[in-house]
Amino acid sequence: IIPCQSFRQNLCFCCSRSTMNTDDVQGLPAKRVLGFDVNAFIADTLSWSYRTSYLLLALDFAAFYFGFCVLFALLYYWVAVAQPACINSGGVRIGDAPGARLASDCFHLSWTTFSTVGYGVISPATGASGFEVPSKCVGVGILGSFEAFVGVLYAGTCGAILFGKVLRSQNNAQVYFSDPIVVRFGREELADRGTADRVVMGSLQSMREEQEKEEGEANDDKESDLEAREEGDIPCPSLEFRLVNRLHGVPSGEIVEAKLECVAILDPKIAQLSSQGSSNERGETDSVINADSTVAELITALREQDRPTTSLAFHSADSKEPRVFTRLTLDADEHPYFRRVWFGRHRLDEHSPLLTRAARQRVKANGGSWPADMNDYHSIKSSLHFHHILVCISGTSNANAADVFAQKVYDLVDVNFGYRFVPMNYHGRDGGLRTDPYLLNAVYQQRGGGGEPFM
Repeated sequence: IIPCQSFRQNLCFCCSRSTMNTDDVQGLPAKRVLGFDVNAFIADTLSWSYRTSYLLLALDFAAFYFGFCVLFALLYYWVAVAQPACINSGGVRIGDAPGARLASDCFHLSWTTFSTVGYGVISPATGASGFEVPSKCVGVGILGSFEAFVGVLYAGTCGAILFGKVLRSQNNAQVYFSDPIVVRFGREELADRGTADRVVMGSLQSMREEQEKEEGEANDDKESDLEAREEGDIPCPSLEFRLVNRLHGVPSGEIVEAKLECVAILDPKIAQLSSQGSSNERGETDSVINADSTVAELITALREQDRPTTSLAFHSADSKEPRVFTRLTLDADEHPYFRRVWFGRHRLDEHSPLLTRAARQRVKANGGSWPADMNDYHSIKSSLHFHHILVCISGTSNANAADVFAQKVYDLVDVNFGYRFVPMNYHGRDGGLRTDPYLLNAVYQQRGGGGEPFM
């Protein structure tokens, strides 16, 4: 029998990081200190420190600092009441000096010890003071040395948290995502496939004149093709969002080799029916990962898929239904030199995983064009099935060469049907191109109307 085996097992269990924040591990209760889970509190505090502002973090550091000082001051006060000769104040026992206050002297001793700046007028008694220090004042020495250790540890922890927060801020892409998503539809709106969404080089009127000029210079074959298309095929709707570089007017504020990645979380029931139909047609099945898989494995698995419609079912232990993730293809998912405004567009065609299986079959049966009887916001809205759309931008900052990233989560309620974004770029008085970030969320009704009314 190994001596103290039970004690050592409990000690190892209590000190284990993986068990301190677990309520039940192999039938054993979580180890707590006076009913308080210390490790969970530390983990929550660290997580909060990375999410909060610098001002609140500084106030939090100050609150903990003064809290520690007051706590040790109370301990010094208890020692001073029991053995006042163990603490010197101006060469006499603490509290004996004219006009001295015992509480303020104890607090002064506490913060000088905690901050390790060195003792001044008030200090622990030593053998030179003519008192029996080894036998009666050893507790003051232990208390002071422990407080100095806690002070050094606290200062290092604050520095590490602040350094990590600065690095996190440095790796945060300085971009703003639009709050709404717009869905443009209709022959009149999408016939030119985004001509009105180019970088604005003037006013809207000049853009329309340029479009009319280009149409006038087209040959007879292109005009006949366009007329045939206007009479027959309807382009598939376009789901769009946009983002603006917050440092668009700052030198070296660009993001180099920027990349957009979109992942949709689908409705499990509808996605299961859609995937079964697709797999039966192609003889393939969806990839499945379990709760033990990491987020990196999920992203890697999505990147390795050759088909944009392939989805991943994430089975969680606390969920009865799996979460279905699928990657969305964008018309332009890479930008070599992102400086101002960037549009993310996803076509709701026969390959789009955001559409229900019935809607995709209708589009496929119509030759890849959108059915005329579904060309309204009611039908398009009922054809979509997703819970969230996760958008992530990554790249390299041109200012400090650091890898930067940012993300945005959209819900179905954020979609505006039958609207388009207001152009953000304009020419200033000096002729230079300017960007108005306040127009990021501004939308107006598409050409041809038919937009969903705002409530």
